[in-house]
Amino acid sequence: MKFFAYTLVLLAGIAVFSSCNHLFKCEGYACVSPPPIPRFSIFNASGKNITDSTSFYIRGADDDTKYKGTVVGTPTAVIYWDIMFTKAGNGIKDFELFINDIKIGNIVYETAVVKSECCSNSVINTLNFNGNSILASQNQYGVYELKLK
Repeated sequence: MKFFAYTLVLLAGIAVFSSCNHLFKCEGYACVSPPPIPRFSIFNASGKNITDSTSFYIRGADDDTKYKGTVVGTPTAVIYWDIMFTKAGNGIKDFELFINDIKIGNIVYETAVVKSECCSNSVINTLNFNGNSILASQNQYGVYELKLK
């Protein structure tokens, strides 16, 4: 009987220790990734990259503030807007895209938080330009390509 009691106590101790170890396995980890900021190359109807040759800005559909993009001079010009990150947060945000003062379309950007064991990562669920998904339009550099008509 004592052998059985000792075995039971030993097994209970192992179970408690391993569950505590499991409970605290993420202790000390603080990993959360912010939503990605999509980068774009904008092409005219002829297929020419006009990202760096025209004045682009976006405006929140419910906001009158103009947000000028940051153009990065890579082999092909790329533009991005930090405001997409700060305004979108976790959820859906609608933006209007302008060249000078001419509206050329709408960008819908939706992010969500995906939780794994110890971390939370933000992902883009939806990225639409004028009602069409452009999530699959990334080139080999991770840049989304907007084609104007």
